[in-house]
Amino acid sequence: MSSSDDAGHEPAVDPSVLQTAIEAICGDHEHYPAHINRLEFDWQPKSHLLDGEFLYPLFGAGGPDIDALIEYIYQSLVPYCLPRAEVKRVTDKAFAEKDMHALIALGDKARELFVRTRSAAITGGEAGELLLFLTLEAMVKAPLLVSKMSLKTNSNMNIHGRDGVHVRYCPKLKSLLLHLGESKLHKGVAGAIDDAIKSITEYLNDLALRKREIAIIHGHMDLHGIDPAADRHLRNLLNPYRVPRPLKHEIHTCFIGFEYPAYGKVAALPPEEVEEAFRQQYTKRALEITAQIQDKIAVDLPPPNNLQFFVMPFPDIKHFRKTFAQKLGMEID
Repeated sequence: MSSSDDAGHEPAVDPSVLQTAIEAICGDHEHYPAHINRLEFDWQPKSHLLDGEFLYPLFGAGGPDIDALIEYIYQSLVPYCLPRAEVKRVTDKAFAEKDMHALIALGDKARELFVRTRSAAITGGEAGELLLFLTLEAMVKAPLLVSKMSLKTNSNMNIHGRDGVHVRYCPKLKSLLLHLGESKLHKGVAGAIDDAIKSITEYLNDLALRKREIAIIHGHMDLHGIDPAADRHLRNLLNPYRVPRPLKHEIHTCFIGFEYPAYGKVAALPPEEVEEAFRQQYTKRALEITAQIQDKIAVDLPPPNNLQFFVMPFPDIKHFRKTFAQKLGMEID
């Protein structure tokens, strides 16, 4: 097959092979469980189109180790901002030549790109984008499909849209799933949910924005390192100009970060009891949050839309934002 844009007779790829090939290009996220924990919570929405997970920063000596979490988030700048081919080329050469300066330069390039593309409008909330990226790759096994940060080096390219676009194959649905990312960090969880739903609604109501997103995905997929047969098949499945269009599902995937007073309430307990007490409080709060999300969606989003939420509480959202900005070399109020 000479072109993946041809709607002709692209040889089929076994679904299990396609799933394995897609998961194989996820980054190495073995340290994710050392920084982020998952609450055992049975999310039971009224609609099968809604799903979610409740996460929290891993506890250290009596409380969440926010500094360690921020360091971990910061280290994800390279795979988030730079194309896979560039990262592999530089790292392979650096290790072959024992040139660690090249790795440092790679990290500096990612940081500078991340900051520069915000036009100095760093708020610290950008950490939510990285947490969503890490969670989708590490937990969901859905690799980043488009490196939008690297596209922003072209000042003439309008890349506004979702915070991240990830892809995976779902054996249950027998189709591709595109995760369209949205991240919000707010002091109150209601404000974060409202802001996320508002952003999704604006996207759904903006035909030009959706077309731009489709064009970016079609023209700038970063599949470096994937099996060649899977590469051709995946590009064919994601070709928006094929008639009829292949089946795929879009999931609006939201990271919601908020400030949670329960951290302070359990801090006075003996260290060995703190995390379990927190989990009990958080489980009760999770029930309330699921109801808030369902009610908001029922009022503000036209059905049917697939949604997925990753919710994470922080002891002090302002401190988290400020510390992340400082890690980037920026100061915010």
